[in-house]
Amino acid sequence: MNSYENLFCKVFVDTNEERLSLLSSIKDIVLGTTERWTIDSNSMELELRKNDDFNESLRFEKQDGFLYSRYYIEIEPIGDIKQEQYILSVSMLLENLWALGYEAVAACDFENELPRKGGYRYEINTQ
Repeated sequence: MNSYENLFCKVFVDTNEERLSLLSSIKDIVLGTTERWTIDSNSMELELRKNDDFNESLRFEKQDGFLYSRYYIEIEPIGDIKQEQYILSVSMLLENLWALGYEAVAACDFENELPRKGGYRYEINTQ
């Protein structure tokens, strides 16, 4: 595993669900507590935001459509958590979001170490 100076991660999430419903799902995934639109877990702080760039039609574009998702989550590590544990926590968040049927794509310095390379342009090799 590489060492990263910047562990900030932005996860774009597209869904037609209400923001409060998505917040509840994220809280349950990370076993966190909420205060307004912020969730604290034992490894990270997450803030669920509406995406100002949301676009109803562009969000379905194959290339870079995720940038126009309805929401995004800003994620930062908490305290002195080890980098490996934090990256594992972000990985588990993504896997669970996908399992629940959400479209999710991570944008961060360590996205290549995440499952499906963070979800951006990931294609399953069928050979």
